[in-house]
Amino acid sequence: MKEFTLSEKKLFFGTIGSLYNAGYSYTDIFETIITSGANKKIVQLAFIIKTGIESGTSVTAVMNKYKDIVGLQYAMLFCAGDKSGKLEETTETILNDIKRTENLRNSIIASLTYPVLLLLGALGILMFCHFFFFKIFENMSASINLSGLFFSALIKICFVYAAIFTIVFYIFINKKLCTEILDFIKEKTFLSLLIKNIYYSNFFSVLAAFYDAGIPVRESVETASALFRTKKEILGMYRTNSMLQNNRDVTSAFMASMLFDNNTMSHISIGEKTGKLGQEYRTIAKIYEKNIKTTLDVIISILQPAAIVMVGILVGYIAVSFYTRLYGGIFNSL
Repeated sequence: MKEFTLSEKKLFFGTIGSLYNAGYSYTDIFETIITSGANKKIVQLAFIIKTGIESGTSVTAVMNKYKDIVGLQYAMLFCAGDKSGKLEETTETILNDIKRTENLRNSIIASLTYPVLLLLGALGILMFCHFFFFKIFENMSASINLSGLFFSALIKICFVYAAIFTIVFYIFINKKLCTEILDFIKEKTFLSLLIKNIYYSNFFSVLAAFYDAGIPVRESVETASALFRTKKEILGMYRTNSMLQNNRDVTSAFMASMLFDNNTMSHISIGEKTGKLGQEYRTIAKIYEKNIKTTLDVIISILQPAAIVMVGILVGYIAVSFYTRLYGGIFNSL
């Protein structure tokens, strides 16, 4: 079974939260989803979970087993809410996070759509000039078949666009290559800071939910560490988990990861000393959420002007090439 889309996750957890708040048992919740659900994937998973519960398996164990389908972070939050008896609050947290993720995704798509379309359009104009108009001026002294040259140019342009989209499609279906490219984007490009803030916000949100559920810090950090994907972060959390296993204090363990800034470490230290670690986790998560918005605004403010500059360069190249070939063709024809 494939991972749920964001809309499917929203429907799945939203239904669970609504029925749970109405006093339904887990068995009744998933039975209701099975009988009244319209989405086949959600109905199928609900049937699997209900069957597991009826066989004596806890809902937490079943949900954790299918965490890759409902989303690792959301499965963790659900399990924490179930253990703490605060599933109503947890499902609300999950839905808010899904909404935030949808808004972030839509903002990124909206900010990237204009520059990408602008560049693709400029590329098409450049190719059309190269394959059609420039050929006319290069052959002014000879008779040429304009209609044949025109359709030949269109075919070549379509071939180039098809090659571009084929490469993009191949990257998406090749999981290994896609993972390598995503790792590069996460670590080496201007999007790395945005992605880091997203991961860190999710990480501390999960830690806060685990803390509220009464799960030991060592177990919480070890479980939530699975949210990280880059080599640097995985290695950093390995150091943190190793120190926690050796009964070191939380602040020293997090500091050993060498991942978090001084502000984050200050909040963790305060939380540990005052016994309000869960509250500080939530504060840190909110700080990273604000960083996400700030970083996204910066990226948008840079991308669109950069795309316009690139298009301007292409237009300048076309203009120079046009007049060079125009006057060159005239002189050659004399």
